[in-house]
Amino acid sequence: MNVLGLYDEKNDRTEGAVMGLADWSRLGGHDARFFDASSLAIKPCMGCFGCCVKTPGSCVIADEGRAFVEALYPADLVVIVTRIPFGSYAPSVKRALDRSIPVLLPFFTVHEGGMHHIQRGGRRRRLLHVPYGDYGPEELETFLGLAQAHCDNLLSPRARRRFEYGGEPETLSSWVAAEVGA
Repeated sequence: MNVLGLYDEKNDRTEGAVMGLADWSRLGGHDARFFDASSLAIKPCMGCFGCCVKTPGSCVIADEGRAFVEALYPADLVVIVTRIPFGSYAPSVKRALDRSIPVLLPFFTVHEGGMHHIQRGGRRRRLLHVPYGDYGPEELETFLGLAQAHCDNLLSPRARRRFEYGGEPETLSSWVAAEVGA
């Protein structure tokens, strides 16, 4: 399995999360690649749909967003570790995710009762969200709704059990293993 990890910035919690996910991947024989979104020079998505029309499957913006999307294409599992300011992704994570539109086709299908884009190449990635940091219950509920919508948009199964990362890499690894059925 190809595992892609995206995290918002380097700090004690995210470094522990990356270590735990890397160990889980290595022990399971999975290939893993991790991106620190705060260190990527990624311009915001322009909403031009050039990735559908001009350069299908690739963003027209030539920056590190392309490298992220190239790593996203073969990913079977995507794990997003992020603070949740105001119930959303951290800004650096949001910018990277906005630039992942090239993995979608400009056609639609019905999934979980809503219209969603078809995945380019017919791939279905598993998407797991790992919130951490200081937030209140309302912020968490807003984020969980956003995470659920993101899963639906990528035609990913939703997490069976919600998870909040408190900084224990082993607990994160166990949760990921249970979610992917490994």
